Amino acid sequence: KNPLGCVELVWTATPPQEEEARRNGTREVERGMAAMRTSFLFTLLALVFTGTDALFTKVKQNSPKCFIEELHKDEVVIVHYKSPDQSPLPHELEQQKYHVGVKLEVTQSGVKVFEGRTDVEGRFAFTALQGEHHLCFSVEGQSLGQDFRIHMEVKVGLNDVDYEKIAKKEHLSSLELQVRKLKDDVMRVSSEQSYFRNREERSKKTADSTYFRALWFSLVQIVAMVGVTGAYLYYLRSYFISKKLV
Repeated sequence: KNPLGCVELVWTATPPQEEEARRNGTREVERGMAAMRTSFLFTLLALVFTGTDALFTKVKQNSPKCFIEELHKDEVVIVHYKSPDQSPLPHELEQQKYHVGVKLEVTQSGVKVFEGRTDVEGRFAFTALQGEHHLCFSVEGQSLGQDFRIHMEVKVGLNDVDYEKIAKKEHLSSLELQVRKLKDDVMRVSSEQSYFRNREERSKKTADSTYFRALWFSLVQIVAMVGVTGAYLYYLRSYFISKKLV
């Protein structure tokens, strides 16, 4: 305080070097937060755009088990499986004819898309067509009533694109490569939306057609019942008149 009892406020100017360092630190923190948000976004989108189904079943002789997957054209499907109840699959094709184990067959509208014999553990990969696919497991060979357990994990939505080669060829950074993958995923999702929109339109047309057919059938039934009732009344009236009962 000064002799008059007033409080003196002393302002200290921040040196330019400290202010610049503080600004640089703030920018680094903002960049770090932005990188974390971008990484989280790409991870979340990867989980959303790549479908995974884990299944378990038992297969018996002459009793195949089938699963249905709605797939789109040119999608790459990878099936990871475990068949612990069978012996290892021989490498020689001649010996595989006498091997007792499980076979996977994939069909779409009667067209065989893939066929393969399973080992104790492994994976299959195939490129899908458009529409519903039937993934059927069956027992090959004489199992003598033995059940075969199948653990299966189906990964759908993977693109048949080697992004590492694309990154080397086009000299893309890791962030640019992630953006490229995200762009491809968005295009695939847009294609799926168009496909389901067309299916919804076809379903609506089918429902409308069924409704109008049911309506016309009901009208025809009513007209037929009225006609039969009128004919029956006319016959009774003619009968009573001929018998002079009326």
